[in-house]
Amino acid sequence: IEVSARSFAFDPNEVRVAAGEDVTIALTSRDAFHDVVVDELDAHVVANRGETALGGLRADEPGEYAFYCSVPGHRGAGMEGVLVVE
Repeated sequence: IEVSARSFAFDPNEVRVAAGEDVTIALTSRDAFHDVVVDELDAHVVANRGETALGGLRADEPGEYAFYCSVPGHRGAGMEGVLVVE
């Protein structure tokens, strides 16, 4: 799954995966240090400006899981999305 981070937004801000699927997140930061955190799945991917970083996750249970940037102020400015597990 390719995710781009820039100026308090993720593109895409909704990601769909299959339950039980091993997923690799390729996070590309366009403008500053950003990360992607999914608390319920213990997932965390960190990318510096201009960098693409890889990280993995697996959701065995269908549902919707919030993901967000944990850099102070970023989530509050709207830098979040939803992971839909089907």
